[in-house]
Amino acid sequence: MERRKIYLSNPILCLAEYIRCEDDWDRYNCWMDPETQMGYNLRKVITFEEYTRESIRSRFIFTIIRCKDNARIGAIFVSPENTLPDLAIMIFKPYRRQGYGTMAFSLGVRYCFEKLKLDRIYAGCYPGNVLSMQMLKTCGFELHPEGNVKERHYLTGEEITQLDFVKWNPEKCEVE
Repeated sequence: MERRKIYLSNPILCLAEYIRCEDDWDRYNCWMDPETQMGYNLRKVITFEEYTRESIRSRFIFTIIRCKDNARIGAIFVSPENTLPDLAIMIFKPYRRQGYGTMAFSLGVRYCFEKLKLDRIYAGCYPGNVLSMQMLKTCGFELHPEGNVKERHYLTGEEITQLDFVKWNPEKCEVE
């Protein structure tokens, strides 16, 4: 594996530099996974070549690496500059439901507060996504109903609500 810059770590995971030529294939396969598409309420029908031509418009995107064996287990990213800071994560299929998402999301929150100096971070999930909701609550996020967004389900067209969550930077403590 190519040497990557490490941005933040704990004994189990690290948030590392995203290297397109190494990481795009894993992330592309994750986007093509029906469970991922359900979690993001979108259907991505695109070839790998088209995917690699898309620009990455996030403030950051990191590859989540498991320390013991350098396995790439997911990606974490935050929305672009000049937008509300929305933190999102994807864990690759073989590594789901093992607690890595919560650990990596906690590291992402820390990065947003310590390095980016954000005063708050938002995240969203859909009511049926119990595991994501649990992860957000474990990471200290609270429901933020003012930010809920009504959408159409990507498969059925039925109206659904993306629930909004927020976490305030305890260092700034300027809750509105």
